[in-house]
Amino acid sequence: MKDDPEMLAMAERFLDEMIEAEQPENQDYALFTKRFEKHTLKDFGPSRFKKEMLCAQEDLGLYQSRKYLGSLKGEVDVDDPDKHPGCIRYNWRGVFEKNETLITMGIHQRDGEYYVNEIMYR
Repeated sequence: MKDDPEMLAMAERFLDEMIEAEQPENQDYALFTKRFEKHTLKDFGPSRFKKEMLCAQEDLGLYQSRKYLGSLKGEVDVDDPDKHPGCIRYNWRGVFEKNETLITMGIHQRDGEYYVNEIMYR
């Protein structure tokens, strides 16, 4: 898939915010979830955020850098095709203190606004 430079720049900016929010000195739930649709966060509150950040930090260590790998069309939920309309998944090779991982972030647009719908370290 050919990347739109403006969309890629937005994805990079969103990821920068989320990485900043994950840092031990920040642990900023509001910043981390700022780009999500609020109704999707019902099962992801501040305490779950802190637990997941501690687990990620234990496995990976502190964030150091990343290299962009490319994007893919996101999955379509056959039961709810409007769940994440036009989702694009952006992928980076993430370099952390202890390990490297694939960072995947999904972004979709609804009513002229762009939202993150997933962020995964694999």
